[in-house]
Amino acid sequence: MKKRFRLARLCLVAVLAGLILPARAAEKQKKIVAKLADALSPDHPHTRTWQFLADRVKEKTAGRVEVQVFHSGQLGQTKDLYQAVQMGSIEMAKMPFSFAGEWVDEVKVFDLPYLFADRDELWRVLRSPLGDRFQQEIFPKQGMVGLMWVDDGCRSIYAARPVRRPEDLKGLKIRVQPSEVQIQALNAMGGIATPLAFGEVYLALQQKVLDGAENSPVLFYTSKHWEVSKVYSLTEQFWSVHLLLVNQRWWQKLPPEIQTAFREAAREAEAHFREIYVADEQKALDRLKEKGVQVVTDVDRAAFEARMQPVYETFTQKHGGDLLNQVRAAKAPATP
Repeated sequence: MKKRFRLARLCLVAVLAGLILPARAAEKQKKIVAKLADALSPDHPHTRTWQFLADRVKEKTAGRVEVQVFHSGQLGQTKDLYQAVQMGSIEMAKMPFSFAGEWVDEVKVFDLPYLFADRDELWRVLRSPLGDRFQQEIFPKQGMVGLMWVDDGCRSIYAARPVRRPEDLKGLKIRVQPSEVQIQALNAMGGIATPLAFGEVYLALQQKVLDGAENSPVLFYTSKHWEVSKVYSLTEQFWSVHLLLVNQRWWQKLPPEIQTAFREAAREAEAHFREIYVADEQKALDRLKEKGVQVVTDVDRAAFEARMQPVYETFTQKHGGDLLNQVRAAKAPATP
């Protein structure tokens, strides 16, 4: 009797194993589909970088992971995308720090004017332990993790007339991003800061509701704002910082080998981005000139920068000086 019972139990175990093991194997090989969203056009370097990332992830996972790239605000504008990733209805989206300040105080330090002398200084910060802290500690408190960085160049002013010094901005309504720091800075530069959704800027310029706006050469060109604003002055007041965010719950459910594939692909995508963006930046300036845009290079940036002290004082009064000091330390070249 006991032998029959043991035999029956062994048969049951074998049957269950035959059911469970294939099911687990099938689950392990189940295709993973993720949506990655951006508000910018398909020809912008950001969108092209996301497609590069998607291709590399697909290759590294032997087709098991499909990252679907949505551009041009197909899944919503910037604020919508932040909330969608936070809730998990979209797995990934790019977030400009000038918008994220509505929810995350720490990012506001990157909105400070004339904080970085060049792209190298900015990227030393992004790739430092401080940059890692934003990805792995600060945004996880919002239910998201950071996967990789991109920038969108240095922002300059375009209007109907050249802007070489602060007095040239007097009386001009200039569109800015919804950042309290950037609003104060643009006002200090001499203009009238006017926050407005990016998608509404073209018509506002065309109808003279705005006198101008400010953006990077690449985005000025790809947005076609040059059609309604013919003078681009290289005031270069803000560096535009963006982080690709991933829903934290979705990320934590990924198998370790898939997370590793994403991280490896992200490092490669960052390098790819920097390569194509620098080339696109020069192409954009050349094409703007071909389109009849006056590119003003003899800008007295020191005169604008001299007006920024109150902006920095207001920032440190509100947010303290520790994070700003950490950024300044991280942007310095490593000493031999």
